[in-house]
Amino acid sequence: MAYDAESNKKGDDGVIEEARKLLRYCMDDESAERAKMMDDLRFCTLDQWPTDIRREREGDIENGPRPCLTIDKINQYIVQVVNDMRQGKPGINVRPQDDAADVETAKILKGLIRNIEDQSKADIAYSTAGESAAKIGLGYFRVVAEYVAEDSFDQELVIKPLPNTFAVYLGPHIMPDGSDAKHGFILESMAMEEFKENYPKAKFREEDFEDLGEYYTYWHTGETVTVVEYYCLRKTSHTLYFLADGTTMTKEDYDKWPPEAGVKPTVKDERTSFKEQLKWYKMTGIEILEQRDLPGKYIPIVEVIGRESNVEGKRVLWGLVRPAKDSLRMYNYFASTITEKMGLAPKAPFVGAVGQFETAGDKWRKSNRVNYAVLEYDPIDVHGNQVPPPARQGATPMEVALLNQMQVIEHDVQTSLGMFKAATGESESQQSGRAILALQRESDTGTYHFGANLGVSIRHCGRILVDLIPHYYDTRRIVRILGEDGEVQTAMIDPQQQAAYQQVQTPNGVQGIFNPGVGKYDVSITVGPSYNTKRMEAAATFVEMAKGAADPASAAILRYLVMRNSDTAGSDEAAKLLKTMLPPQALQALESKQPIPPEAQAMMMQAQQQVAQMQEGLQKLAQENLQLKAGAQTDMAKIQADHDAKMKQLALERAVAEEEAKLAREKAIAEIELKRMTCEADVEMEGMKLGMEKDTAMKKLDFDKEVKTREMMMNAEVEKEAEAEKVAPQLIDSMKSIVQEFAQIVAQQQEFQNKLVSEMSKKKTITAKSSTGTTLQATIQ
Repeated sequence: MAYDAESNKKGDDGVIEEARKLLRYCMDDESAERAKMMDDLRFCTLDQWPTDIRREREGDIENGPRPCLTIDKINQYIVQVVNDMRQGKPGINVRPQDDAADVETAKILKGLIRNIEDQSKADIAYSTAGESAAKIGLGYFRVVAEYVAEDSFDQELVIKPLPNTFAVYLGPHIMPDGSDAKHGFILESMAMEEFKENYPKAKFREEDFEDLGEYYTYWHTGETVTVVEYYCLRKTSHTLYFLADGTTMTKEDYDKWPPEAGVKPTVKDERTSFKEQLKWYKMTGIEILEQRDLPGKYIPIVEVIGRESNVEGKRVLWGLVRPAKDSLRMYNYFASTITEKMGLAPKAPFVGAVGQFETAGDKWRKSNRVNYAVLEYDPIDVHGNQVPPPARQGATPMEVALLNQMQVIEHDVQTSLGMFKAATGESESQQSGRAILALQRESDTGTYHFGANLGVSIRHCGRILVDLIPHYYDTRRIVRILGEDGEVQTAMIDPQQQAAYQQVQTPNGVQGIFNPGVGKYDVSITVGPSYNTKRMEAAATFVEMAKGAADPASAAILRYLVMRNSDTAGSDEAAKLLKTMLPPQALQALESKQPIPPEAQAMMMQAQQQVAQMQEGLQKLAQENLQLKAGAQTDMAKIQADHDAKMKQLALERAVAEEEAKLAREKAIAEIELKRMTCEADVEMEGMKLGMEKDTAMKKLDFDKEVKTREMMMNAEVEKEAEAEKVAPQLIDSMKSIVQEFAQIVAQQQEFQNKLVSEMSKKKTITAKSSTGTTLQATIQ
């Protein structure tokens, strides 16, 4: 938005119209992205099924409702990222920026900011905004001023959370912390009764809002009224002089030069400059409820983002949820499908003969639902036959393909997030420690931007506080500051003092007085271990130094420092007692906070030399330890390799033995089968032989009988016709014919016997196949 002098002359109606227009622009510009963010938020709060699909599955009247399972796989990763941000909360550092600023005043500002964070519970505001950024890609917190008491005009700065991200809008900006935004909005939907109680003179009737047109229902729903806090920066122009003494001054201040200050310096140069004034309004859609001018050059709303991109000129934000939504929905679909299939699968029944369930039939009918220790059965069927006990049919097999696919999906989820099992504390037995650490580092790197973006926003919060502290701490007062170790101290602030830091002699000694309004200060952040962690490390260092102290004085100082940095029970009392035993020079340096005397400096130099020697010795020990560990790791690797080789050899031998036993079993089965077939063939051949011999004997008997019959007939005819000579030749011919026929029969019988002997003397081969497909052959002689 363009700022000019005319915008400062707007009345209430102009401000309200401007605020409505800018708010509508912000809402329209971000509506598409905020709809995606709302879906992401619902997803991580376990509303993971699309509404139409859930309605279709649960409302299937024809086939009955189908399961819509939600397996929460995303929140473990969100909690991991958020807790990492909490553990590594950035600390605000203040440092001088120009010659007028002072290092000691920068320390006081740092302690005052730390006290503001402590009193306002800023860690809640930081973690709330950071968690929102991790979930949906966007979060906010704010800085406000509040009166220290009901009967006081003194104000203090407070950092407050903004838990409803969707009720906050910042104007167009580029910086990820929103530091370059020129206007901002905080929305609140206030119940009608509460609104009338807080603002009894304000308009609240529905007809008062009818002139808003199509936006009427947004500002007034009949039960609630939308109240908006509107921040904006308005620019005013003024003439800036560059004076001969090297200073700069506005024309208004130059014209008001006091006579007692001496002669005015001459003006060397001038230019038109612009000064921004922060305005704050609290309004409804039709009137301003409150308004005031605020100090500061920033909109006191701090933005925290997750991941950011710019697509076709549009700003796109997202967190951890959106990249993994498709994979997580697919995981839910597969889990629901498996559950549905297992639920529809029939239960494995008991199968037995009719009559086996007569005695305990009721128990058998309930056996799929009730676990009985004993189930009795009837050992005979209805026909009185002995039968085996009832047996349960095999259960429905699990869907192995679906289960395997679910593992693939879970890996897809981890890939989408850039976080693997090692990041959440899970590891596989076959992974080495180095591999687990590599995966953890990869996961930390993949989510580092969330903590880094929170650090950028906290740094901007520090700039806002440094900018506002001189305006709100504008009276001479003693302020409470907080040390890094949590120790509470006090400092005197005098805004009328000309210098940033000045020492004044008082009855209690020399006292430092600070003016945070003099000079310019910059803000940086540090991310690292917490103070408690560093305190424990310091205590361990002091213990080692005390062991090697060369004189009693340095040993007493180091023992005192050990107890002061210790968290053990009674450490505070011990530190107080040890403080009384300190050398006078060290005790004076601690209490007066004056420059350290030369004697104490010499002792400290001696202690530092001892520390350096100890550190050198520790480094040597560490190197030797690493070498020993490397050798041990090599030996362990060899032992592990030998163990793996032996286990593989045993597994191979076991597999070979099992295979040999299997082959021997199959060979025995095949040999038994072959013997059975051989016996059957021998029996069959013997039967054929006996049948042939029987047929031959029967034919021989028939032939002998016929020969005797003919011979008897021939004898009778010979006797009858012996006397007749003329019959003799015929008889002779008949006999010859009979003899020839008999010779032919004998020849045929001899030929048949030869064939039978030849057939029986041939070799026969019998072929059989085993269950494994092995072919076995046998020859019968």
